[in-house]
Amino acid sequence: MKIGRLFDYIQRYFSTAVILSVLVFLTVCCVNEQQIETADPAPEQPKVATFYVATTGDDGEPGTKGKPRIIATTDGEIDDRCSMVRFLLYTNEWDIEGIVISSSEFHWKGHDWAGVKWIDEDIDLHAKSYENLKKHDPDFPSPEELKKLIYVGNIDNVGEMKKDTPGSDRIVEVLLDDKPGPVYLQAWGGTNTIARALWKIQHEHPEQMKKVSEKAIIYIILDQDKTFREYIQPNWPDIQVLGSFRQFETVAYGWDEIIPDKEHKFYDSKWIKENILEEHGPLCASYEAHDDGRFRSEGDTPAFWHQIDVGLRSMEHPGYGGWGGRFVKEKKAKNVWRGAKDDGSYSKPLWRWSKAFQNDWAARADWCVKDYEQANHPPVVKLAHGPDLKAKPGQTVKLSVKGKDPDGDKLSYKWWQYREPGSYKGQVNIQAAKKPQASFELPEDAKPGQTVHIICEVTDDGDPPLTRYARVIVEFE
Repeated sequence: MKIGRLFDYIQRYFSTAVILSVLVFLTVCCVNEQQIETADPAPEQPKVATFYVATTGDDGEPGTKGKPRIIATTDGEIDDRCSMVRFLLYTNEWDIEGIVISSSEFHWKGHDWAGVKWIDEDIDLHAKSYENLKKHDPDFPSPEELKKLIYVGNIDNVGEMKKDTPGSDRIVEVLLDDKPGPVYLQAWGGTNTIARALWKIQHEHPEQMKKVSEKAIIYIILDQDKTFREYIQPNWPDIQVLGSFRQFETVAYGWDEIIPDKEHKFYDSKWIKENILEEHGPLCASYEAHDDGRFRSEGDTPAFWHQIDVGLRSMEHPGYGGWGGRFVKEKKAKNVWRGAKDDGSYSKPLWRWSKAFQNDWAARADWCVKDYEQANHPPVVKLAHGPDLKAKPGQTVKLSVKGKDPDGDKLSYKWWQYREPGSYKGQVNIQAAKKPQASFELPEDAKPGQTVHIICEVTDDGDPPLTRYARVIVEFE
């Protein structure tokens, strides 16, 4: 949005302290964009393998599924607290290794500080719905288990990384263990606690740096202190970093100036009140929407949307795109990826999924208070063939997906070309795009090695309607 319009918006809703913080935020965004602006090429392979275990094998049948291992770090800003309400309703989706209280350039101990007890308080509210949530998925960790995962990190000042803390030591412990799979380090605030952990490994376990560089994946919201650019990037160039330096704004404080009007119904006061705030248990009732019930801000939520496996394969490659956004490699960086554009827009890689992720959240809120038979659950989607295909120009590619709904709901299908992640930028014409079996002919002008990404959206007719996906990547021979 234009800065003048944003400032008018801020004056209506925020204090002077917050206005100053947002001005700093705008300065940082401008600096980041000046440093990293470049054209969006087709995705290239990451320098470091992500270790993500696919949910389907080569034959389209389920493979060995491992939950993503995550550590969330947060500075406790009001939008972090909003994100935490949603986060707690998805704890069954991950192997959570830590929830770390950290600082940022906006919040640190003694400065606009929420304290270190607010997550415990949220979990106490969450506990009142826990037994009901288990009816929908027994994998929800208990409130007692979640509380054991809370650690205090480096909070004394903005960017402080000079001392070990329980939070930084927990990150060290997890990064040095021998469990398989990547560890996603989410920076909802600053990266200083993560930086301290990496500094300790560098100086006390230098022989482990290669292992850790291949294991850690850092997802940064905004970049809220100097420790990433000044310490992590130059000392750990091989770590994969997903920088939502600008794209996160889509669901932050100025969302109503960024998200298209047609999507506003999923964020307005009527929707938030009906689906979250009212009659959905004490945790949802605590959600800090605007006074009139409108969505306020969840600028940090993309950091964990990225690790919710909905079938879009976004954890396989930063450029594929999914609920947590889409990324392109920074110019001159080895493994740092920033928000990419869809249709020329930095925000579309997030808002294009608005209906799906908001309805999914509404269903989770229902799980807090409804029995299994009364609530909706997402369909299960499997390809009837491998997720990666090869074909020659002029050849017809046949696509097939199997959908099953746990509630017996009717399913609808929609195949479409996600053009930006593919290296072939032309349009393909998908036949029978609203049926489980579809096809398209590879264009004659395609070159060997180019790719086309095809998405199948499978949506049930439950209340609210829920969507899962399959992605097929076709490479030209």
